[in-house]
Amino acid sequence: MKLRLVIACACVVAPPAVAENRALIMGTQTYGEDVELTAEGDVSAAIEALEAAGFDVISGVDLEIDALRENMGSLLTDEAPERSVILLSGRFAHSGHESWYLPGAADAPSLATVDGAALSLSTVMEIAGQSQGGAVVLLGSPMAELEDLNAEAGVVSEASAEDAPDDLPFALGFGLMPGLGTITPPQGVTVIAGDIPDILSFVEDALVMPGLSLPEMLADTEELQAYGFLSPLLSFLPADDVTSEAEPVEEQNTESEAEAEGAVWQAAQDTDTIVAYEAYLAQYPEGAFAADARAAIDALAADPERIEAALELGASTRQHIQRQLNVLGYDTRGVDGIFGPGTRNAISNWQQDSGLDATSFLTAEQIDVLNDMATTREAELEEEAREQELERERADRAYWEDTGRGQDEAGLRAYLERFPDGLFSDVAGARLAETETARDREAWETALAEDTEAAYRRYLDTHEDGAFADSARARLAEMGEEDALAADEAAWSAAQQIDTADAYARYLEDFPEGAFSEPATQRLDELTEDAPEQDEITQEQAREAEAALGLNTITRGLVEVLLTAQGFNPGRTDGQFDSDTRAALRAYQEARGLPVSGYVDSETQSQMISDGLPLSR
Repeated sequence: MKLRLVIACACVVAPPAVAENRALIMGTQTYGEDVELTAEGDVSAAIEALEAAGFDVISGVDLEIDALRENMGSLLTDEAPERSVILLSGRFAHSGHESWYLPGAADAPSLATVDGAALSLSTVMEIAGQSQGGAVVLLGSPMAELEDLNAEAGVVSEASAEDAPDDLPFALGFGLMPGLGTITPPQGVTVIAGDIPDILSFVEDALVMPGLSLPEMLADTEELQAYGFLSPLLSFLPADDVTSEAEPVEEQNTESEAEAEGAVWQAAQDTDTIVAYEAYLAQYPEGAFAADARAAIDALAADPERIEAALELGASTRQHIQRQLNVLGYDTRGVDGIFGPGTRNAISNWQQDSGLDATSFLTAEQIDVLNDMATTREAELEEEAREQELERERADRAYWEDTGRGQDEAGLRAYLERFPDGLFSDVAGARLAETETARDREAWETALAEDTEAAYRRYLDTHEDGAFADSARARLAEMGEEDALAADEAAWSAAQQIDTADAYARYLEDFPEGAFSEPATQRLDELTEDAPEQDEITQEQAREAEAALGLNTITRGLVEVLLTAQGFNPGRTDGQFDSDTRAALRAYQEARGLPVSGYVDSETQSQMISDGLPLSR
């Protein structure tokens, strides 16, 4: 059998002889008709054995959860029993971090519902911990084949709920798997686990034997797993107080006593707790190490970290302390309920400034002092804030008076710039709004009176978000449409005056969606209907005639300059005859009564020279 022998203390303080021993035995044998396995095991023999050994036994079989919890509560009394035995026989489930004892009525609990349907083993361990050094928790399960007991690590199973097999012998909800899972016994508590028959046999045959330590009882029981408090020097039940008449009791060997005392002292030092040292003194009040034990107890009792830990400060209390330190000017680097380096440094600085030992750990008395100081400082800060607010109000009123109570725009703006949230900011804002409204209306009325594009744009430049901004933009759009219509009408009138195919083609090019596009198209078709082939021949001849002139880039640029000077827009003056240049040439030819082709021929060139083009004939 694997044993993890944790000698937390070689002995415990012996309670008065009248303190009773208590045992709680609960078994579950029925888990419903659909469950393949049952928790077979008759606990009656174990009950009888414990009662015979002097235990006050409370027991029950197939109890519901409320009855289970009520029985567990029977172990909670003002005076902890000298020895406690808790035996749970049945099925267990765990999530990998917590374990539960399942009553028969637990219907496929899940991780979300198991706390209400089953008994938490953490609670069982905490109750057993009241009898440190004299508490044994026995866990009997019919499912040892599904459990990975690991007594060497002090853990029954490291498996997680996700590792649960699909073919479980009884139903468990999401997040749970069968077995004991991870159990951490508190100090002074022994846990023994195994199959139900083996656990019951151990109670009946070994646990009730007086004069034996738990390791001695477990020496020949390889089928059981034990961990937690296992002292080889402490008998679970004292030996019978009888003296053999045939063999007188011999005096104990002094050397053996010294060795035994040394072992107990070494165990106390290894554990290094007040309980361990008190246990040594209880057994050896005048021992060789008694003075050292008392000194160790005094040192532990005075340890600042232990003193603060004993206060069991919750997260909200720690946050309150951090806020108080910050109020007093000691930066804790956060108010999160965690006493990290920042908080410890703040505590240490406060202690030093307060004439206390700078331990960085708090006592109950220091917490009270800190609270009083913080309360006083908070009151001071509130008074300072009140005085500052009064001073701000005095300055506010004085400035309002100095600016003439906001009688002009400059004063109003100066006040609001200095006191945007001042006592009179609403009044100043309302008066400025009235001024802005009047100025806005005046500017709009001016724009309406002029009714020009420039006037409306001036209004928008100074009142982009004014009350009449939308109206100004609408009028600008309307005026743009009017200008476009006027240009359309002028172009159509010009095309009618020239009345050539080219003139109508140019109109349609400039105003493809114009108001006169339909009659222009009709007239263009009429003019080109009889001689489309001749037009094509004429265009080709015009291109050849222009090419024959051999105009270079400079000469072409001069042609464009002349067209511009004569009022015909050829586009960019770059010596490149593009569509804009061709259109300008056609307009020029039309205006001079020349054949309209859009190309420079000898006749067009001669006319241009007459108009000032510096070209030789």
